[in-house]
Amino acid sequence: MPRGESTIAKQSGLKGYFGKVTLQVEPTEGDGAVTVDFDERRARSWQQGARFGIEYVLEHIPKRKYFPTGGRVHVDCIEGHEVDTNNVLIAYLTANALFEALGFEPTKRPSLDEAAGVFEFPK
Repeated sequence: MPRGESTIAKQSGLKGYFGKVTLQVEPTEGDGAVTVDFDERRARSWQQGARFGIEYVLEHIPKRKYFPTGGRVHVDCIEGHEVDTNNVLIAYLTANALFEALGFEPTKRPSLDEAAGVFEFPK
């Protein structure tokens, strides 16, 4: 199964960013749907952010090429810190991890302006 990982551990002035997401993808036989599941022990927090990151990627790839009969995204691990992690940061990391796992290089990818503390998810 292709695997993707994205990590950030940075301090920019008074603002900190910390998180790590690892995931795996696999094609499945079915109706073309892509399912998402989470490791029960290592990916319990920030699932909403991870789901947003996955949906973002699925909207920006040719799904029929990567998942012609369906697929599964399994989020192995989500790590973070109570102060320096939020759902938007996890969405950013998850999107980048999924792009990596798929071997897809988008023309535009999510970015972080560290100084301003702004994440951008281009359309």
